[in-house]
Amino acid sequence: MTVGGTARVRTRIVSLSVAIAAITVALFGVPLGFGLARYAVADEGVALQRLADLTAAAVLTDLAHDKVLAGLPGPGTPGTTLGVFDDDGLLAAGDGAPTGDEHVRAVLAGTGPQVAETGGELVATVPVTGEHEIVGAVRAARPVSAVYGALVPIWLGMLGLALLVLAAAWVIARRQARRLAQPLEDLAVLAGRLGEGDFSVRPQRAGLAEVDALGGAFATTAARLDDLLARERAFSAEASHQLRTPLAALRLRLENARANALARPGTDVGPALDAAVAETERLTRTVEELLALARARGGDRRGPLDLHVVLDEVAETYRPRLVAEGRSLELDLDGAGEADGTPAVVGSRTAVEQVLAVLLDNALRHGEGAVRVGLRQVGDAVAVDVGDEGPGFADGRAGRGRPAGPGAPADGHGTGTGIGLPLATRLAEDQGGRVVVSRESPPVMTLFLPLTDLDGG
Repeated sequence: MTVGGTARVRTRIVSLSVAIAAITVALFGVPLGFGLARYAVADEGVALQRLADLTAAAVLTDLAHDKVLAGLPGPGTPGTTLGVFDDDGLLAAGDGAPTGDEHVRAVLAGTGPQVAETGGELVATVPVTGEHEIVGAVRAARPVSAVYGALVPIWLGMLGLALLVLAAAWVIARRQARRLAQPLEDLAVLAGRLGEGDFSVRPQRAGLAEVDALGGAFATTAARLDDLLARERAFSAEASHQLRTPLAALRLRLENARANALARPGTDVGPALDAAVAETERLTRTVEELLALARARGGDRRGPLDLHVVLDEVAETYRPRLVAEGRSLELDLDGAGEADGTPAVVGSRTAVEQVLAVLLDNALRHGEGAVRVGLRQVGDAVAVDVGDEGPGFADGRAGRGRPAGPGAPADGHGTGTGIGLPLATRLAEDQGGRVVVSRESPPVMTLFLPLTDLDGG
């Protein structure tokens, strides 16, 4: 999301909030204003009828005795007209047409008091009743526009209040839009930094559940990318070290085959090429397995593992190479196991195979004599010992039980087990185990792996 995009989000939030407030005010204010107008008209009709009743009571005696009306009470409200009509419907006093209209005639006919809106006026008409008959009628009227005109200040006040409500909604919406959009804008900036390779970015909590959930997912993604990149870099460094010697041996094998073919024309180089192809396939498989492990998270790919099967497979790979050098590989797998003789540990098969391959490869390349692989149970773990008959750590830099790692000696004959130990150590730790130097001379390297929880599963 760009800053411009954030600005558009803010504008939309503000516009939507103000629109909702305007609709709410209109839905409430318009019916209220209309109802107020109708109430005012009805109230004015009651007032006109009251005025007409008072006037009828005042002129009753004069109309009953056919006297000239001396005068009428004032209409009170400006714009109000007041007229008295005799029993013939003729204007006797006050304001109005010389002859009474339909309302006056209807009242004189005995229909009773009337309040009606006609011709732009609000008209109240009442009869003047003597002892036995209707002797006249009183008509009070006021323009409806005058009634509405009196409501204009109230309507203006309501409009001002509505505008005040909209202004308050606008201010609140802007504040809320800023609160909602700012975390998203910060996430956009952090996403840019993440894209540039800064995996340390972590969003601040915004106090909004949805935004914080998004920030949490963002932080988790950044951490996973950081871990993945670290594993890829470790793979590049460690795998290159691990594969350098096998690649050199493969090259040497091919060069020897070529030299024999040149020196002895007709020599069958098929076995040498077959061995080279097999070595290439093994290296390819090793690279793929190491890359899969580098990309896997620490607890992934782990499960119950049968060490007997794994050790047998690794031994079958290294036994021919040891035999070719006049050495032997001895397996002692009776030192640990469940009731059926099968030790059950927790780990990744590929990772454990790689660790054992590193230990056997070091014994092959830097050790002497027979290579012995033993299996024993130590508390809640299984120990796999890999040793040979060489001088081991003759310089005394290693100590018993000392963890193997980058500081382990790695150069030259007699220093024992250096090649690939950083890789083996990291892979073992990923599986919840460790690799240590159990004995300095003759050298013994030990891989510890946790047993499965047979009770808990």
